[in-house]
Amino acid sequence: MSGTAGLEGRYLRLLALYPAEHRRAHQEEMLGVLMTGARAGQRRPGLAESADLILGALRIRLRPAPGRLAGALWRDALAVVSTLLPLITLVYLSVLELSLVGEHGVVVAVFVRSGAERLAVWAALTACVLLRLRRTAALVGAGMLIWAAAPASYTPGWMYLSLTDMLIFVTLGLEVAALLASPGPRRGWQILTWPGLGAALAVPVAVASVINWVWLNHPFAAVAIAIAVIALAMAGTAVTSALGWRVAAPLSVPGFYAAAQLLVMPSIIGTSYVSMPGWEGPLRITLTFLPVAALLGVAVAIARAVRAGHHAAAASGPDDGPVQSAS
Repeated sequence: MSGTAGLEGRYLRLLALYPAEHRRAHQEEMLGVLMTGARAGQRRPGLAESADLILGALRIRLRPAPGRLAGALWRDALAVVSTLLPLITLVYLSVLELSLVGEHGVVVAVFVRSGAERLAVWAALTACVLLRLRRTAALVGAGMLIWAAAPASYTPGWMYLSLTDMLIFVTLGLEVAALLASPGPRRGWQILTWPGLGAALAVPVAVASVINWVWLNHPFAAVAIAIAVIALAMAGTAVTSALGWRVAAPLSVPGFYAAAQLLVMPSIIGTSYVSMPGWEGPLRITLTFLPVAALLGVAVAIARAVRAGHHAAAASGPDDGPVQSAS
């Protein structure tokens, strides 16, 4: 391969980071400018040049969509979230329970522990999603949220909530909200592809497997691997498309709690956070509740996009036809 051909191929690999529609319209022009500006004998893109192309691709993928399209994209994203969350959670819990097979020697042992109860309720919610029963799934999710939150009513207050508690509450609350604010699993299954679904389910399998079989002998390595898998999954989803980052934004909040509880396993304390120093005091309160504020910020952004879409639809009149949602 000649130096010019090798350089062109490397530029094309960088340009592949741009959305397909942008590449169809501008790739030849961008490649021509890059090749014209290359030095004699240059074989690789420069570091600054590569960074500029990568940042440009990110800016284009993350730029705001017009109001009407943004509303449709958010509804589609929430439909995907409502479809994936129960599946991811059920797979994660199931793989965690599989560690008992080695302990007891029989698969039946998995179903006689206390974990069988939570597996059953998540399986019920997942079944509703698989059957595309949006309203039933929302009712089941709301019931699960009440059931999970009931023990908190017997404690002195919010200061005793742990990161694990918040992971459960946020996951269930996000699932119910996504079901109510979108077409739900019926639309989610239309958007999801088999490779995308497989990649999404590989994340909980990997994290739970690391916790099961790496943690005891190599806890620090297990934490690092699990957090890296979660972070890469969120980042990879965010850069795929305009729909992808809208899926990653709400999922990043339960993703944060999943990573944070691995990083710092909170102790059981006998007094309120506000009277404790360090991690058990203000820092823990901040890490516990700040992501909820971020999730509320996402909810406000969604509401504004949907409202802008409704206003645009009303202003354009009935002759414009339906909006084509990205998939």
